[in-house]
Amino acid sequence: MELNIFNSLIITGTIQGFVFVLIVMLSKKFRSKSTLYLTALIFCYSFSNLIYILPDIKLISLDTMYSYLFIPFAPIIPVLIFLYVKHFLNPSYKTSIKDKLLFLPFILFTLVFIGFKLIVLFDINYENILYLFRISVHLNEIFAVIYSIMLLSISLLIVYNFEKQYKAYNTKLIKPRLLWLKAMLSSILFFTFFWAYLTYQNIFAKNIGEHDFYILWLAMAVLIYMFGHIGIYKFGILKERKKLREYTFENIEILEEPTSTNSNTIENNGNPNIIAFEDYIKHHKAYLDPKLTLDKTADQLQLSASYLSRIINSELHTNFPDYINYLRVEEAKSYLTNPEFKKYTILAIGLEAGFNSKSSFYNVFKKHTGMTPLGFKKAND
Repeated sequence: MELNIFNSLIITGTIQGFVFVLIVMLSKKFRSKSTLYLTALIFCYSFSNLIYILPDIKLISLDTMYSYLFIPFAPIIPVLIFLYVKHFLNPSYKTSIKDKLLFLPFILFTLVFIGFKLIVLFDINYENILYLFRISVHLNEIFAVIYSIMLLSISLLIVYNFEKQYKAYNTKLIKPRLLWLKAMLSSILFFTFFWAYLTYQNIFAKNIGEHDFYILWLAMAVLIYMFGHIGIYKFGILKERKKLREYTFENIEILEEPTSTNSNTIENNGNPNIIAFEDYIKHHKAYLDPKLTLDKTADQLQLSASYLSRIINSELHTNFPDYINYLRVEEAKSYLTNPEFKKYTILAIGLEAGFNSKSSFYNVFKKHTGMTPLGFKKAND
């Protein structure tokens, strides 16, 4: 056995990959179509790494690996990423016939290599078809590279289009934060181009450095395993946010029209613009929008931002950011003190209360209460 720093790290990642698959499959919490594709991705990638690591550490020869163990997983990896993206962005999405056809190249290459394995097992003129076998291996790799670039590019395009489509805030739609997904897909795509370069050098130029494939192998392993772990974490956050959102709207009455501003209401409650402002912010839960601004609110109420700012200061004796943050903190406190959400993450609670990050949630919450969200939660257990 020949171990070095590269294959030792890959072996460690492969073991963690199988453990990851086992944990996710045994957990009811993570059962969904998106996590199914994500788990399948980690399993296929880990199994592929296991196949390639055996000859790399000299436990078996490369010929033995190809003759008996090789499974052409490369064409299925981008398909699983593509379908994961579709189902993560739209949990109700139904896999179409076109989506299923994306598995066809993997099935065809698998059948070809099963044919070669049968020839080896029955010793049927193997030497005569060795040339065809090598061509098939090269074709599988070339196709997998092109297929991966295509599907990863389409996946990125789907993510960007999703962000454009749901740019406006909707209280009934929980929009996942997608910066991590774009970063992961872009990084994997970048190293896929590196894979394309190495494939060309290996097959056509016959000029490749000793450690070049190690660098690619290790980089892709890190990215794929990170993709799996972050994807599961984000799914958990999204699932918790959906439960919190359901709880919020089960316990309030959403008004379809602004509060009436007839003369009696004005006389009893003051400025009708303040009434409309509080109705929009509080009753319609506009403060849950992490991108809510004074300008956006003024546009909604058909007022100038400067005028709205003045009447908030004069009538409510506060400013717009402090007013919004106060409501968000109160929203968060209602979640933190609810036994139903005892095991929910602080991040899910902060995002669902309208904050755009964990750090901003912590800072604002401590400013208003003198305690961190976690400290507040423990104090009220």
